[in-house]
Amino acid sequence: MSDTQIIELDEPEPAATRVPWRAGSLSIVLAPLLVVALVASLVVPQLGDRATAKPEPTAAGETIAGGRSVVVFEPPAAATFIATTPYVVTPPFVATPGGPASAESGYAEVLEDQHWIGLGPSYPARGDVAEAVLNGAAYVIGGTGTADDGLHVYRYDLRTGIRESAPDLPVSLDHAMAATLRDRIYVFGGYVFGRPIDRVFSLGANDARWIEHSPMPAARAAGGAAVVGDRIYIVGGVTDNGGWIRDTWALDANGRWWTNLARMPTPRDHLAVGAYRGRVCAAGGNGANQAFECFDPARNEWGWMPDLRKPVVGGRAVEAAGWFWVVAQDVHIFTIDHWHFGPRLSTFRAGHALVAVDGSLYVIETGLGAYARVEMLRPQP
Repeated sequence: MSDTQIIELDEPEPAATRVPWRAGSLSIVLAPLLVVALVASLVVPQLGDRATAKPEPTAAGETIAGGRSVVVFEPPAAATFIATTPYVVTPPFVATPGGPASAESGYAEVLEDQHWIGLGPSYPARGDVAEAVLNGAAYVIGGTGTADDGLHVYRYDLRTGIRESAPDLPVSLDHAMAATLRDRIYVFGGYVFGRPIDRVFSLGANDARWIEHSPMPAARAAGGAAVVGDRIYIVGGVTDNGGWIRDTWALDANGRWWTNLARMPTPRDHLAVGAYRGRVCAAGGNGANQAFECFDPARNEWGWMPDLRKPVVGGRAVEAAGWFWVVAQDVHIFTIDHWHFGPRLSTFRAGHALVAVDGSLYVIETGLGAYARVEMLRPQP
């Protein structure tokens, strides 16, 4: 890319201003909630109402820049220069465990005789990580834990569960978003000392260090990224003023940002994002923890889908075996028009990494517990 430069950076000084709730926090907030959920699954209370009502979808073509004007590339026509109007939605800064506990048990309804199996040794765990796959290996990036954890990147051999160090990030990040495009891992935004940033880094398989690219249109953290076609789509999360950000952005293989895409109907953070049948799908999250919405790049529009059957905050999503998986305390599996529960992990996790390679799912690290090993499931429908 013409705008690419190699930068070696010092970490910024910690910001003094107060910031809203965020998870690294997931390990603090969700640990007691998991205990409560286990008890509640036996009590079987009534299903609560959705935490957040669905607003009307925003008309396609409006653009939010999260506090500053940007150059907008309008697909599919030639690039057009448009001054955008800053717009954010301010959320209540609380985790949303879902009011009354769900009446759903979460017990497996499909693949009941299949189980997650452990691979390799246990390693010191981090939460609120980002993840991507490159050349069949899983890269787990940044996250919370010790003061140094946000710098570190580990490459996991998914055949053995053994990890090795990859080049450290230039800055310590947690709640970043990551995806792989054309043999490079891209990392977007995240928190640096509790403040969302707009910086973008990438790493190739043989690179000795990360390189920095042109920034995102605005700061963003605790969102999600997924690849459809030759673009990485960024959805959900919060921006630098602490408000939810509804913008949908895409980065193409030429390094251009596309920002005049339809906005997410239900803004939220700590959501599970993945590609599914040519769409970018977002499930659960802080603010609407059972919402399931998908963005169709071909139509430039969002559509509502059937709600998750149990609340999910800090889960991860991926497509595997033709199904859309949301893996958290419970495992939701979406097939055509309905959610089923799949086999649970052997250990509860949140803020973990989830990847799919050669038809198998791999869950790596966690914000709950000091140590964790890789868990693998090869679905046999």
